[in-house]
Order: sequence, then structure tokens, then C-alpha cells
Amino acid sequence: MKINAVGIEGSGPAACALAEALAIKGFQVRMHDFFKTALKTALARITWSLARAGQSSCQSSIELVQDLKLLKGADIIIEMGTSASDRGEFFIKLCDTVGPECVIAMSCGIEPIGQTISSLPSPERILGFNFHMPFRTNQLVEVVHTDVVSGPVLEMCAQFLRDMGKTPVVSCDSAGVIVERLRRPYILSALKLLENGKGLPHELDSAMRETGGFPLGPFEMADRIGLDRDYQATDAIFKLTGEQERLKPSALENRLVQYGQIGRKGGVGFYLYDDEEIVGENPVLADLVPYLGIKHLPPREVFSVVVNAVAEEARQLASEAMVSEFDMETAVKLGLGWPKGPLTLAKEMSASFSGGTPMPQDQWGEAI
Repeated sequence: MKINAVGIEGSGPAACALAEALAIKGFQVRMHDFFKTALKTALARITWSLARAGQSSCQSSIELVQDLKLLKGADIIIEMGTSASDRGEFFIKLCDTVGPECVIAMSCGIEPIGQTISSLPSPERILGFNFHMPFRTNQLVEVVHTDVVSGPVLEMCAQFLRDMGKTPVVSCDSAGVIVERLRRPYILSALKLLENGKGLPHELDSAMRETGGFPLGPFEMADRIGLDRDYQATDAIFKLTGEQERLKPSALENRLVQYGQIGRKGGVGFYLYDDEEIVGENPVLADLVPYLGIKHLPPREVFSVVVNAVAEEARQLASEAMVSEFDMETAVKLGLGWPKGPLTLAKEMSASFSGGTPMPQDQWGEAI
């Protein structure tokens, strides 16, 4: 079966971008929202965006509907956020409305979706899509499946995403999927270095950018995400994975959040900002970190500690969620913008020692 007709649940900016992308690729689209005002806003957004792209003719392929029954006949329904007050009840109603032949792709990210799926009829045709922002430029889509999803459904969805110009990576249902799970050790390992006096935020960030060619160092990334959102994500994944020590949230980050210092959007996080540009480091850090910057590690050692922490988590995730090395590396390159994946970088670092002898894993950890 080939997907031609697509239903979209939700009418926010990401849903509109999805509808536009599908229409341009030749798919027939129906977008549903329970609220008429939200649909009017979505229509204005889509009209403007397609006109600017010189694709106004594609608008005829997009229909906005308020009646959920009008999604019947779609080959796939993609949830991009629902305005329903009860998400569980909504999916039960949706499944009854569209019938057992229609594939349903739930929005997913931090929270596993298996429990919700198990309560729905025909769970073998239900999986998760995690699109990454910005939607128009980021190719990555994490495709999350439970043990009961059928192989043909999984392959059909992967091909559908390729047809619309996205790059699917496949993972079993797990907390944080791939990108958010691996973002945790990237930021947490740098926080441990900071807390133990091994460098200042700008030094640790520079080590990652200059040694590995990363677009953002861990503190720049946390500030850009928002320390409040980053802490919440870390805390959720920590609890969902059994409160393992390596994923424990940082008390330092939590303290900054309590002070209202939540990153770039608030004007101060690990850095100070003016018009969203870094203009200095947060002076409060000196009061919160007793040994701030007392012993600076060489950039290469910083890079080794952080990358190996991410690589170790990647190995753990591969065994838990049955993620292939190729998909793991692809997700990190597209989702975090790294030039290479953590497993490749770890292998290269091991091989770079004299005689190609890898440094024992416990020695990597001594710097922390």
C-alpha cells in the first residue's frame, strides 16, 4: 500500500509546515482541529507561506476540517498536537472513526507512547513520529514503534517519510527516543566538568566546537533550549529510565532555573545575552560553583570526556531500543548537527592513541 491521502491532527505552526510540505510533494491533505478560529489562523498561515514560496497552486490539495469524521478515508493520520482535552480519549475516538486500515502516527518525544498505544484498537497500525525543528530545514524524523507494530506498516511509513523529503531513523519505544536521550550526557557531562572546576562555560563550549566542529557547545545548547525545558527533559528521562546516576539532573542547572535564569530567552543562563547574542558569562556561577575554573582541562581532554559519555549512552540505548549504529549516527548528525556520530568519534579517538591502543574507559572518567 502506498500513502496518498494524509490527515493531520492539529493546526499549529508545525502542522501547517507539514501540510505545505505534503501538498508540494503531491499528497492530498486534510487538517483537523476542533476550534474554528485555530483553523482560520492555520489557513492564513498556509496561504501566506505557499504564496511566498511560489506554490499557491498547491493550496487546493489542503482542506481544513472541524469534523473529525472527515478524516475517514485517509491512509495515515499524523498527530501534530491535538486540541482535545483528553488525548487518550481522542485517540480512541479517532481509531473508531477512521477504521482499522488507516495508519496512525502519534506525536512523541520524551514520554514513551507504548502504554497509550496498548489501550487502542489495532495497535499493530499505530506508531510514533518525532519531527525535529525547524520543520522546513531539519530532515530528521524519529520513527518509534512498539513490539506489536507490523513490519509492512513500519516500512510503508519510512518510505512515506522519504517520499516527502525526510530522513527516517527507527527506534523501539523508549524515553527520549534517540536525540533527546543522547542530548542528556552531552550537557550533563559538561556540567560535571564545570562543577568540578575543570573549565569555564566558554572554554568547555569552545573545546567542543573547535575540536569536533560542533555547531553548539553544551552550555550554548542548554541556553538555547531554555534551562527550564532542558532540566525538565533531563528529570523526566532520569525517572523514566529507572533513576540511573549517570542521567541524574544537575543541581546547578536547577538552581539557575529557580533564580529565573533560564537561558537565551530570559536574557541570562550560563551566559549573559543582549538581543539574543552572548555578551558575557553569568557572574552568579562564581557563587554557585566553589572551584569554578580552578583547573582548566586541555580542549582535547574535554572533548574526549564529553564524546565518550555520549558514546557510552549510545551503546546503552542501542541495546535497550534496538537502534542500529547507522540510525544512531544519522539521528545525532541531523538532530544535533554533529559532523560525525558519537560512536564514530569514540572509535577515532581510541585509534588516535599511540599504537592504536584505546584508553581504558575508566581513565576517560577521571577528568570528571
